[in-house]
Amino acid sequence: MGIDWKIKGRQFGNCNCNYGCPCQFNAPPTDNYCHGMGAFLIDEGFFDKVDLAGVKAVSMMKFPGPIHEGDGEMQIILDSNSSSDQRNAIQSIIYGEETEPMATAFSMYVSMMKKIYDPLIKSIELDINIETRICNLKDEDIITTKTEPIKNPITGEEHRARINLPNGMEFKEAEMGSGTTVANAAFETNFKDTYVQIARLNLTPKGIPN
Repeated sequence: MGIDWKIKGRQFGNCNCNYGCPCQFNAPPTDNYCHGMGAFLIDEGFFDKVDLAGVKAVSMMKFPGPIHEGDGEMQIILDSNSSSDQRNAIQSIIYGEETEPMATAFSMYVSMMKKIYDPLIKSIELDINIETRICNLKDEDIITTKTEPIKNPITGEEHRARINLPNGMEFKEAEMGSGTTVANAAFETNFKDTYVQIARLNLTPKGIPN
């Protein structure tokens, strides 16, 4: 590990699990497999001398069983509106390079992959609002994700819940939401009204700073 970096911003993920996601509690995933995506919007950061402010990226992953059993597949999308240096930098971070082993969720996920497909370079439209739990992702013809607050099934009122993980790798605290994703890349993704986590993004090569 020779390059220093730091990123701060916002992130959200949508997967096939029920609200709450058993994976967050060291339990098997809802359907006994994991299929999900993550979107990342960097508000400020650097990778060596490369300024990463405004960089966006998307990760798509699937596993035939629980994540810790491996055999995963992964493809990332890099923003065509970023410079080539910025794309190379965020790709390195997502692939767990220039990172202490298993210090970030990125590093952990990559270690569980049997196949990593070539990155796609597309125009990414991304808005992440942690407070309202409303996020929108549109990446040309590759992926669309929309999130919203969880609703009370009787009254329709918004239901607010959070997960707090003091030793978390992805986040320390995340808002819970409901999301729908449709994607057609190296593999298809299609789930509706399932688990969403929306959180601050704050990482260094050593993980989440104290």
